[in-house]
Amino acid sequence: MNKNDMIQIKEAITMPSELSDTLLRGCTVSRTKRFPYTRYSRLAMALIAAFAIMITGTTSYAAYNVYQEKNLAVFMESTLSQIEIDRIGEELVQIPGIASCRFISGDEAWNEFRTTYLDDVEGLADAFSENPLQNSFNYRLSVRLNADTQAIREEISRIDGVRLVQDLSELKQK
Repeated sequence: MNKNDMIQIKEAITMPSELSDTLLRGCTVSRTKRFPYTRYSRLAMALIAAFAIMITGTTSYAAYNVYQEKNLAVFMESTLSQIEIDRIGEELVQIPGIASCRFISGDEAWNEFRTTYLDDVEGLADAFSENPLQNSFNYRLSVRLNADTQAIREEISRIDGVRLVQDLSELKQK
């Protein structure tokens, strides 16, 4: 619609003159005069969107790496001496692909179990006169993302004194 068509429509409709003049001005003003920063604001919004996508992409990648790291528990024979347990710990640290190694004593395993599973029921943990997990001492290992976890598990199981190698996620599902 051009300006002449708008003038004809304005004259055909009965309305106050101020309203018709305002309507005519509003419809015939060019868009670039009403929104002078449209081109720049669109560019700014595109840059902000690209930056937001880049930020969330790298954050998601970092979180993906953290959740892909494997955590293993290495349980040993209950008849081992502290010297033999320390020797196993030294051998575990030497395996390529192991990021960290931490010893969990039987008492620490029992305290962790009590707080996780027995604290909800009052008095249940106190019913045990001695530590039922005394022989559940183990090493907690973190395996690097780029390492072959199955090969590491097989190498650990060949160490003398190791009775069980288990993924911590397998333990939590049982």
